[in-house]
Amino acid sequence: MTKANDSGQTLVEIAISLAIFLLLVVGTVDFGYLLGTKVTLQNAVRQGGRYAITGQCITGSSGSCSQTRYNSIVQIVENTSLGVAKSSEIVLHCTDQGGGCPTQAGGPGDNVTITVTHPYHFMTGSIGAFFPGSALTLTVTSTFTNEIFPPSES
Repeated sequence: MTKANDSGQTLVEIAISLAIFLLLVVGTVDFGYLLGTKVTLQNAVRQGGRYAITGQCITGSSGSCSQTRYNSIVQIVENTSLGVAKSSEIVLHCTDQGGGCPTQAGGPGDNVTITVTHPYHFMTGSIGAFFPGSALTLTVTSTFTNEIFPPSES
């Protein structure tokens, strides 16, 4: 039996339970999107590295390089990140292994590190409140050794 003064208690309990339930559901979706973003960035860095080690550059209609190797690698990373990574978030660094690091994209035999630092903004403000600026900084990096290619292509 329900007392007259208990009728609002059920409504308050449902409101509190529903708020917690919705926070869990949206938090789960947010976490899934976070993991998807991280995996997308990892794939983009890997694809950029696979392109970088060959010494190639994006060519124009004339068959010659229309961009520098550095810009070509950045464009490959941007394209394979499905619009997640921006060029300002992508950094290439060369470590000299005998090729002399003629550019940040490296020469033959040099190690090239590709790093993407991307701020992930949470969909839910209550979860984002736990992070400075309501964002989590995702950093993905990978190092590759360039194949031996003609130095003029670096």
